[in-house]
Amino acid sequence: MVDVSDAGTEVVSGLRDLVLLKSTGSEFHGFLKDGYTTLPETDDRIMATALVARWRYATTEVDWDKTWADVRRVLVERFATVHSLALQQTLWEMGSAALEAHPEIAEINLQAPNKHHFVVDLAPFGLENPNEVFFAADRPYGLIEATVARG
Repeated sequence: MVDVSDAGTEVVSGLRDLVLLKSTGSEFHGFLKDGYTTLPETDDRIMATALVARWRYATTEVDWDKTWADVRRVLVERFATVHSLALQQTLWEMGSAALEAHPEIAEINLQAPNKHHFVVDLAPFGLENPNEVFFAADRPYGLIEATVARG
């Protein structure tokens, strides 16, 4: 998106529905619980999302294609390599890495629905499931969003 006004030119770029999944290196525990909490705590889980990212440039002196491709690379790399304590923390790490790699970006907004995967209970069939067979669930649902901006 490009917006030209008397105040100047603003350029926002981004990507959407970038499907990301890591099969290990993610945990989620120690969160607040109440009588309606159904999400179990875990110290090893599949973490998956369909990322939407938008970033606003601080300048128009940009190699647009090269920057877009590199921001995508940085986001994927950080998602894959950060040991995640929560999707929120991972988004912050991803956004911070994009800003660090690209001083021409003023801020980045990341939206990530938490796509939960749970271990299938194979006990009714007399089988064990040592974290090998999972099913993707649409509940519980969470849309995690983070904006990382320069100070």
